[in-house]
Amino acid sequence: MSKRTKKVGSSGRFGARYGVRIRKRIADVEKQSKGRHECPKCKAVAMGREASGIWVCRHCGAKLASSSYMPTPPAAVRREVAEVLAIAKVKETGVDKMPEESELLPEAEEKADKPKKASKE
Repeated sequence: MSKRTKKVGSSGRFGARYGVRIRKRIADVEKQSKGRHECPKCKAVAMGREASGIWVCRHCGAKLASSSYMPTPPAAVRREVAEVLAIAKVKETGVDKMPEESELLPEAEEKADKPKKASKE
């Protein structure tokens, strides 16, 4: 007997119902959520989804709350990574003066560059 869900994966359970686009989207989301991810604590690729928004590492036993379909690092971790990368970039260029906090975060620069919308009066 041949395998019937080769192209659509886990969304093959829907058969011919709901349309191709929706089944492909469901297949992509389920492939991402049911796969293994890197644990932020022990760096092992053993993080799995226990329930919606609850992720557990099978290696070290760490349990954390994150987004529903893929574990995302907390905002503080992303900020620290951005600061470390900015400091490394400054050291590479050989500049003696350390940049200010607003210069370290690339998001702050993007927000400052965008003009504010004028309100209609």
